[in-house]
Amino acid sequence: MNGDSQQGRGTRGFTLVELLVAIAIIGLLAALLMPSLGTARKKAKAAGCINNLRQLGLAVQMYTDDSGGQLAGLSGIFPTWGSTNGPQAWTQLLFPYVKTTTVYLDPDRPPWMPELPVAYYLNLLPAYVEAGSPGTGIYAIDFRQISNPSAFILMSEDLFISPQQEIDPTNERADRTGFSTTSGTYPPPHLGYANFLFADGHVAPFNRFDVTQMTYWYDKMANWQ
Repeated sequence: MNGDSQQGRGTRGFTLVELLVAIAIIGLLAALLMPSLGTARKKAKAAGCINNLRQLGLAVQMYTDDSGGQLAGLSGIFPTWGSTNGPQAWTQLLFPYVKTTTVYLDPDRPPWMPELPVAYYLNLLPAYVEAGSPGTGIYAIDFRQISNPSAFILMSEDLFISPQQEIDPTNERADRTGFSTTSGTYPPPHLGYANFLFADGHVAPFNRFDVTQMTYWYDKMANWQ
């Protein structure tokens, strides 16, 4: 009798109240963990963007070694990936070195922004100004003129929504990283940070424009202005 009683107690299942308490605890733990998981996911995507820019930086170094130290970009000209006639975008020039189009896509681009074939821009400001700011055309970055390669911004994230864009954004002559008040520019997506590729090949995230560490110009520390 005693043994039967003990056996019955040993096989007793959970009561409804106990199950509800367990579910509530699990739900509470999940709610506490969700923000951390979301932050971890954002950090992982930001790391993917940094990796893309590093690959592009390596491609730039190889390309410029083969082309006399220059990389040409287009302003106001919109070729397609399949185009073979006319000037080629910097994305096309670098493609043989990266061999994939996914490297041009930011994995952390906000889902509400339109999907574009290229998520990064090439800084053509010094070449454009040096040419006399003539408008639409081909402008080449001359790496031999860069006095501070570790500070010269080569590429960053295109956070400008342009209705006319194929594989060469028409934003190389204005700040589109999210630090300016330019109309149509959105805040940096990586938890408030934007990633920058510098002419020496290193990539770094910034949450503001730091004139002591970065420049868009060949020979001075300054923003676009």
